Amino acid sequence: MGSIAFGPVPSRRLGISLGINNIPPKTCSYSCVYCQLGITTDLRISRSEFYEPSSIVEEVKKRLKFFKGKKIDYITFVPDGEPTLDINLDKEIEEIKKLGIKVAIITNSSLIWREDVRKTLKKFDLVSVKIDAVDEKIWKKLNRPHPELDIEDILQG
Repeated sequence: MGSIAFGPVPSRRLGISLGINNIPPKTCSYSCVYCQLGITTDLRISRSEFYEPSSIVEEVKKRLKFFKGKKIDYITFVPDGEPTLDINLDKEIEEIKKLGIKVAIITNSSLIWREDVRKTLKKFDLVSVKIDAVDEKIWKKLNRPHPELDIEDILQG
């Protein structure tokens, strides 16, 4: 589980950020043509439990302890895939916020049409959403979304 928490790393948007990989690599609702990880191996829109929330929190605490004394501006959910696919995200954010550091999430916004996802995103101090295109044809070409996703639903979310 050592790769759950990583950094801290400098971020133009967030200052010094400690990252959280809350889902396995290449688990995403998109398979973007420009993704640095290559083709998505687990293309999905169903939310699942990937790791125990307590394990994620413990990994973050260990990382913070290791870098004790270093200023951390944000703890950021920024996995190698889509963080909102984690059904335990709500529990994780509640526990991480108790650490007293602002918490951010970087999402591709593909599940923002879901009420449960929007409710959880409201708990973050900063939500960075990505929408590459509003034209369906361009969106499908760039993001290669899960076939059940609809750009209009995402834009309405």
